[in-house]
Amino acid sequence: MKVAIQGVRGAFHEVAAREFFQNKPLEIIEKLTFGELLDSVVDGDSDYGIIAIENTIAGTIHANLKLLRQKRVRICGEVSIRIRQDLVVLPGTKLEDLREVRSHYMAINQSRDFFQQYPQIRLVECDDTALAIKQIKEEGDPSVGAIGGEMAARIYGLDVLVPGIETNKKNYTRFLIVKREDLPGLEAYNKASLSIVLSSHMGSLSQILSIIAFYGIDLTKIESLPIIGEPLNYMFYIDVRFERMERYHNMLTAIRPLLKELDILGEYMADECSWQRIHDQ
Repeated sequence: MKVAIQGVRGAFHEVAAREFFQNKPLEIIEKLTFGELLDSVVDGDSDYGIIAIENTIAGTIHANLKLLRQKRVRICGEVSIRIRQDLVVLPGTKLEDLREVRSHYMAINQSRDFFQQYPQIRLVECDDTALAIKQIKEEGDPSVGAIGGEMAARIYGLDVLVPGIETNKKNYTRFLIVKREDLPGLEAYNKASLSIVLSSHMGSLSQILSIIAFYGIDLTKIESLPIIGEPLNYMFYIDVRFERMERYHNMLTAIRPLLKELDILGEYMADECSWQRIHDQ
């Protein structure tokens, strides 16, 4: 099974892919950008793609919401993992040897408190956490380290000098699994991601929210983004969960007349295991 990820081998996208697909044999397809990742799925070069959509510290990745609408893909699953940022170095390197540490800007921001006690270390942004780890392996400079995950350190034969240097330990990222939109969907599902554009009459949003509640649908997430070229008009992205599929379909039928646009981005099973694991910690 071919799964496209953003980044190189060992990236947190690969960690999430292996968590979702469990023990299935995977061929990881490396893509530098999220757009290239989704194109790989659309073109059939990958069976599935996995794309980060939100982080408990940084919030929603709005650019990826837009990409999901633009590309011909459908969400077919989700998984959330804890992001542990480790300080990774060449074997034998000590803290006092380091003069530079590289990583993705988000990983750097999540670990700045740790580096305040080491003013001699310069923090340098890189496109990806695993890519930073791969680079220091290839360059072989013991004065350069990286921030990233344990899987990447293991793949590239490097040492975890200090584990868990992130400031906030309750740091999770939610990933969506996508497939080509013309492939069959799931027979059973209890969650859906939608994008909607409201009609222009007053109170349409409150009406829609009331209808969702009336049908016993759990609104788990709502985001608004401006529509480019239409000042003060917004597109809403919503996630809903439900116990009975017929109630969900009845809800869709009821809200359609109140909308200018309704796009079902995906219908899938909610990741109960990740949710339970996060709340047990």
